[in-house]
Amino acid sequence: MAQSAQFTQIDRDLLQETLQKKLSDLPPLPAVVNRIILTVNDPSTTAEDLNRLISMDQALAAKILRIVNSSYYGFPRRVSTVTHAVVILGFNTVRNLVMGISAFGALAQGSEYGVKRYEFWRHAVATAVAASVTAKRKLPKARSVIEEVFIAGLLHDMGLLYLDTQLPVQYAILLGEAQRASISIEEAEQAILGMDHMQIGQSIAEHWNFPASLATAIGQHSRPDPQSEYFRSAAVIHCADWVAWQIGAGISCLVHNSRMSKPVYDWLGFSEQDFDWLIRDIQAKFSGAEEMVGSLAAAA
Repeated sequence: MAQSAQFTQIDRDLLQETLQKKLSDLPPLPAVVNRIILTVNDPSTTAEDLNRLISMDQALAAKILRIVNSSYYGFPRRVSTVTHAVVILGFNTVRNLVMGISAFGALAQGSEYGVKRYEFWRHAVATAVAASVTAKRKLPKARSVIEEVFIAGLLHDMGLLYLDTQLPVQYAILLGEAQRASISIEEAEQAILGMDHMQIGQSIAEHWNFPASLATAIGQHSRPDPQSEYFRSAAVIHCADWVAWQIGAGISCLVHNSRMSKPVYDWLGFSEQDFDWLIRDIQAKFSGAEEMVGSLAAAA
């Protein structure tokens, strides 16, 4: 595969060297984001403490409020302060929104090239919604997983976004050749880059000190490892990614594998009726979350 003729337009060695250098030079997230993550982990933290930190970055605070006031959350009254958002949503959810907004802001610098941005944001939101619904259905008592899978779904393809912004011309060629050869983007990435966008996304998450469960869910969402400590989170994202494609929220430049991983399918244990219900419920909730696509695009 690695020697296949369809990839002769790309200098593999040079591209791999360039990618490795770019990843090693990846800047850290803003200091305020790391302070927010540490503050949330402190049991003595109050909503006002978190508000003071987030308000140090007015753009970040505005983006959080824009997302919180989207119809997805469905609050009857407008949430006008970060403190109010923290009280309603909880520390971990707000922390996760901070990580997601900051990650997209850092990664989405650059013009649209191979990956259509609207499709990317729409798929990210659909996967996040699907992950939340799936986790609540499968793991109703696992609060930590339920809180985290929304942001994991949102960020699951951030390696794809990184490649499209950092290596735009080369990646557009890679995408086109993968489509022409009718192979998955992961196969093409492995052949050309020596790693795929999931591994790249995990490396970025680890570089930014995201929780190990979140980084693993991003890195394994296409191939969840049943032996992994974080299999449940990765399995939920795998299912959510699959559902997002089923409801028409895919990314047109990718060749999609329409089959769900057997270990994930077996772990879910859903009947055909369960899947029908799941897809209908996700479709309904996604319809109410589509405006979040614009909020995320504005966050980038």
